[in-house]
Amino acid sequence: MPKVIRLCLIGALHATCYLWFIPHVIFPRFGTTGSKTAVACVVAISLLLVTLMFRRKKPQ
Repeated sequence: MPKVIRLCLIGALHATCYLWFIPHVIFPRFGTTGSKTAVACVVAISLLLVTLMFRRKKPQ
């Protein structure tokens, strides 16, 4: 999958989480602690995906 498409999908993940999932699902049920945990998970997953995307493969 091209890197541009992957970055767009990560952006869509962030938009969905920050604009809908966290304020309408997580915050009313779990409060501030749940919101902080959800943001930390989304950021960690995004960093992992971006790191894996730009990692150079070793020549064999």
